[in-house]
Amino acid sequence: MKTLCLYYTRTNKTKEVMENIALITGADLAEYTDGKGRGGIFGYIGACFVSVYRTIPKLTIKGDINLKAYDRVIIGMPVWVEGPCAIGRAFIKKYRDKLPKDVYYVVTQMGGNDYMRKIKAMDSLLGRQSSGQFSVRTKDNDYLKESTDFAKTLV
Repeated sequence: MKTLCLYYTRTNKTKEVMENIALITGADLAEYTDGKGRGGIFGYIGACFVSVYRTIPKLTIKGDINLKAYDRVIIGMPVWVEGPCAIGRAFIKKYRDKLPKDVYYVVTQMGGNDYMRKIKAMDSLLGRQSSGQFSVRTKDNDYLKESTDFAKTLV
């Protein structure tokens, strides 16, 4: 099964989780972005405001990725104020017709809140039920072990 791990990140935690999943599943790895830098505190604050107010910029994917060439896509994104990031949700909505049948969400978060209800609500953006969801807390937690356990369920 040909798999693509796509991620958006404001910290390295989401990237580390997605690199780990890609390594275990043998997936290709790529970053999707809105084309704006997120470096430093101002980039982070700006990203949060974009997320809260839902003013979603134009989305781009780094590189030329043919999404239809994959049997499975795993989409990684961080949690922001209201739940999974607006950039990730906008990506799913924009590219849902190009995504393969098997789509998984991987959401990284700092707190101990349960975001599964909000993650499952993203299926409405996808227009169908996703193949699975995984939420991992990265603060004070062995997130690489948890992402390894999740990835092993996919091989």
